[in-house]
Amino acid sequence: MPPESEIDPSESLESFIADMVRDARKRRGWRQADLAAKVFSSTTRISEIENGEPPDLQLGRQIDQVLELRGALVNLLVIRDRVAFRDYAQGFLRDQARARAIYGFYPVIPGLLQTPDYARAIMHLEDPDGTTDIEGSVQRRIERQTVFSQPRPPWFWAVLDESALTKVMGSRKIMREQIEWLLEIAQRPFVNVQVLRTEMAVVRGQLTLLRLPSGDRTAYTEGFGTGQYMLEPTEVDRIQKVYDRLHADALGVDESQEFMRDALRKHDD
Repeated sequence: MPPESEIDPSESLESFIADMVRDARKRRGWRQADLAAKVFSSTTRISEIENGEPPDLQLGRQIDQVLELRGALVNLLVIRDRVAFRDYAQGFLRDQARARAIYGFYPVIPGLLQTPDYARAIMHLEDPDGTTDIEGSVQRRIERQTVFSQPRPPWFWAVLDESALTKVMGSRKIMREQIEWLLEIAQRPFVNVQVLRTEMAVVRGQLTLLRLPSGDRTAYTEGFGTGQYMLEPTEVDRIQKVYDRLHADALGVDESQEFMRDALRKHDD
């Protein structure tokens, strides 16, 4: 277990979180082991948190409740999650988490449908210098999938380019597990997946349309290392027309599931 180090809460958001947890624990006269027992974690993990390695959102909620922090810790973790992404993605990720409907075209499996191993393989490919906290990024991406566990999950309609299923990302084992998960989650009444065959025209990059609780619509486009989040109705309408064409050219839902089963068998070879 790492020793308790001096923490300057003004140094970083992580240090502020560490100081908050440590101070709240000590004010209750608890040892790290006491807090660990109350949140069903380990003393080592509590020590890491108090030394500047923040918890994931699930553990953060437990600590927040036990230490009676009134949501302050959870709010800081959400802020940390958002600032971990490029500026152009922050508004989109915020709105995606509260959207009532999500429609998109994707050249790879979208984050909301990725398995951890598939997400990890993509992130390693995009980070050849090894400068990114891959495991932290994977964890945050998978946590965002909890939108599907809400009492009122969003209506999600994904059009996948065929290559997202046929190309090997990471390994054939990773692809088998990813396609198996797609087939499983597509059985939920609010998740629909269609496949766009390679002979049909596509656009470069990915695009996503959101319908917010207010009824407003937004659009997000992303390429390698860049993206744009659009709120202007005329821009959103333009992206909607592109999506509608791709959606119309894709295989039907039942045909798409059969295509996924066929792709699954091919990854067994």
